[in-house]
Amino acid sequence: MPGTSAVVLLGGTTAQGREIEGSVTVISRLKNTACLAGIVGGSLLVTGCALEATAEETAEQSFALGCECDLPTQSVITVTGPDRYRSEQQVLLDAPVGKVWAKLGSLERFFEIALPNATDLHWVVGNGKSVGDELNFILDGGLIRLLVVARDHHEHRFEYRLIEPSLGIEELESTLTLQACGNRTELVWVRNFRMTEGVSFEPLSEVVAQEFGNLIARFSP
Repeated sequence: MPGTSAVVLLGGTTAQGREIEGSVTVISRLKNTACLAGIVGGSLLVTGCALEATAEETAEQSFALGCECDLPTQSVITVTGPDRYRSEQQVLLDAPVGKVWAKLGSLERFFEIALPNATDLHWVVGNGKSVGDELNFILDGGLIRLLVVARDHHEHRFEYRLIEPSLGIEELESTLTLQACGNRTELVWVRNFRMTEGVSFEPLSEVVAQEFGNLIARFSP
């Protein structure tokens, strides 16, 4: 896959009080100016490819807009405050956006791929297609309750949040966005965590990396 790959902790202080120096840009410059990514003010900004394109445009139209589909694979974790962390991940998947959305557009199917060790995935409210639907599952002996905050089938985007604290996580807000780039798909996954005071984020950072790796593996040739 073109581009570079990195997992970086940026700025702030760890749960153990160790200061992390610097707030550096780790995103490589993309070959085509129609696709831009970078860190501004401590936040990762990914504009994606040819923002004028709609999710329904064909591969030919996307390429005509000048997108070379050369988004680097990145996984960045930033310390944003006491017990607060932000995970920003992006990858170019070798599959069209419709195929990727069919697999990931439902929160239940999404976690079946991202967290294969999760058990008893089931909808307590709704079926995942509407705001307010609730998905529950068990992970490492803890009950995870997630609420669908937003879901846009046409824009290939959904948001969810943690309903109640679990496994040392007090708060979690997450957004997943897919965007067509020719016959491939840009995936951008952003999560904001607030941990229980004194709980290290390091074990969870390994889970974050594993989830991302599982998504990439699912769509690898």
